[in-house]
Amino acid sequence: MTCCLLGLGLAAAHADDAVHHALSVQLHPASGEIAVIDRITPPAAGSPLDFQLAAGFAPVAEGARIERLDGDSGARFRHYRLTPAAGANIITLRYSGRIDPGPTHAEHGMPRAALDSDGVFLDGASGWYPRFGDRPMRFTLSVEAPAGWSVISQGRRDSALAWTATAPQDDIYLLAGPYQRHGAAHGAVELEVYLRSDDPALAGRYLAVMGQYLDLYSALIGDYPYPKFAVVENRWQTGYGMPSFTLLGAQVMRLPFILHSSLPHEILHNWWGNGVWVDARGGNWSEGLTAYLADHLIDEARGQGAEYRRKLLERYAAFAAEGRDLPLRDFVSRHSDASQAVGYGKTLMLFHMLRRHMGDADFVAALRALWQQHRFSAVDFDTVRQTFVHISPAGRVADLWLDRTGAPALQIKHLSVSPGADGQHVLVLRVRQTQRGPAYPLRVPVAVQVADSPTVHRFDLVFDGREATLRQSFASAPVRVDVDPDYDIFRLLDPAERPASLARVFGARSQWLVLPASAPADVLAAWRALAEAWARRYDNVEVVMDDALDALPAADAVWLLGWDNRWRDRAAARLASSGQSADADGARIAGQPYPRSAHTVVLLDADTARAPLGWIGADDPADIAALARKLPHYGSAGRLVFARGSAANLRQDALPVARSPLRRVLGERDPGPPPAYGRALLDITGMRLKFD
Repeated sequence: MTCCLLGLGLAAAHADDAVHHALSVQLHPASGEIAVIDRITPPAAGSPLDFQLAAGFAPVAEGARIERLDGDSGARFRHYRLTPAAGANIITLRYSGRIDPGPTHAEHGMPRAALDSDGVFLDGASGWYPRFGDRPMRFTLSVEAPAGWSVISQGRRDSALAWTATAPQDDIYLLAGPYQRHGAAHGAVELEVYLRSDDPALAGRYLAVMGQYLDLYSALIGDYPYPKFAVVENRWQTGYGMPSFTLLGAQVMRLPFILHSSLPHEILHNWWGNGVWVDARGGNWSEGLTAYLADHLIDEARGQGAEYRRKLLERYAAFAAEGRDLPLRDFVSRHSDASQAVGYGKTLMLFHMLRRHMGDADFVAALRALWQQHRFSAVDFDTVRQTFVHISPAGRVADLWLDRTGAPALQIKHLSVSPGADGQHVLVLRVRQTQRGPAYPLRVPVAVQVADSPTVHRFDLVFDGREATLRQSFASAPVRVDVDPDYDIFRLLDPAERPASLARVFGARSQWLVLPASAPADVLAAWRALAEAWARRYDNVEVVMDDALDALPAADAVWLLGWDNRWRDRAAARLASSGQSADADGARIAGQPYPRSAHTVVLLDADTARAPLGWIGADDPADIAALARKLPHYGSAGRLVFARGSAANLRQDALPVARSPLRRVLGERDPGPPPAYGRALLDITGMRLKFD
């Protein structure tokens, strides 16, 4: 939901190469046509300029000779060369035509471009303006649009229909429609909310929190680079971040948690991705860093950082491990759960490990250096890595992670406590990396608790090879040892550390969807549509009718679909664990009944020693369609309850984790897990966020 439209693939462009566009645009939404006059000021007078434009346009030039560089083809873009006339400092291009909407997004249905009576969305992918290779742009934009419409772009709002972008840009966005604008000043920055259906209370909630995130990231990284930030309502359910605004779906922006999840993520993209651009030929570092300083930072400030990291490692194990990984240098954008687990999750964990190695002060200094040295230019992962290394040699921890796939796996090979001198207790701990391939240089945190003391003793196991040993003496007997208790290391979780979860089913080598043959035709059609949607998203789906099986697949993940699936009762013993049960009339969780007449229910077998088994109790086609969309976003959940008819989430539980092999209790009484260690990165700014 928080993927962003970035200038991916942009070469190492610099602001002094910028082309200036003075764009005058006429929009004709009823016919889907656009007419453009673009007065172009090149960075160097007299030099030929090559550009591309959508194939539906036939540009005419003034002040330059124009020639077509490519032949007739079905390509989306046509390529041209402008040779300026002697003494011409400004070149004028005129063109008009229809915009090709292109394909729709598989997840939310938004087309590549939109120009119709409901509104306009155009960016560089539509080819609506001439793009001169990798050169950045500055521009002014003036638009003629239907009465009552507003225009939105990046930069400064000059009027309802005009914008100016003085900072270099890697794209030019043109949005228009019958928006209701709400605004508020926040120092020198104008905060804005544009709504397709007016809702002053909703606008007020956004305006109340946007400023605190601008202040947070300005303090952490450097001054916010634009004169405004806007939240724009979209008719499609997106979460896109553009320079100085975000495009959120109408339903998305009304979810209460978005204010402190997607919103800060998209605001932060004005620094990473839309401020320092991504040269994705050397790896897209932006998504992982943005997630670390937004989603993770907020959970860490709430005391939930370790759980956030554990879920990332769980997603990696479910979707990207066992040969489905890719090097960080090869990640461009999210196109699957596996690529998301790597490009977002693994990259986030790399920045977390960098922070642990460097310390908070040097880590923040590196962030500020990256911003000051590279804003409005495109950089790859190597440049980011070099910036961190320049601040601290400890930044070299990133060196081995860019080109390798896989993850370290840790195992306790030896743990003993023996008498030492002067009544001391000598603990010896040896941990081994068990993954295939070379060892990773790691600093793995270890927490030791001792008898009759609230103090937690903390150490780092330093790996220079495949094994590392800790030898320490304590005045009191050690009673519990935890290796990586806060999930600070990117590693492959042991199966016992991974609870039963939807992600574990979705990410299995094969997942069988067992459909109820006796269901009414409209219900069975809905289950088939769910199966087709999941087969498009996952590459491991097998579909079978419940009356075609003599036995459930024993080695593969299985979904039993429907209240009346004939295999539900036979699988009831596997589902009846962790305080849950189900029959034809409903489900019961922790003593709470959930009648079939009012609920849809998702339950999993909690025993992770067996192949995953899940059951979905639903029999309303609309509810089934909603579950098809919703459930892939609940990967860490172990059971779920939704309201029948509205698909509102009523309950979301994580199932318990089996005993971790990286945790050893040595005394008769388990003192419990050690408290989370370290301060939140937010504390270094001296700020406190309001989550009301």
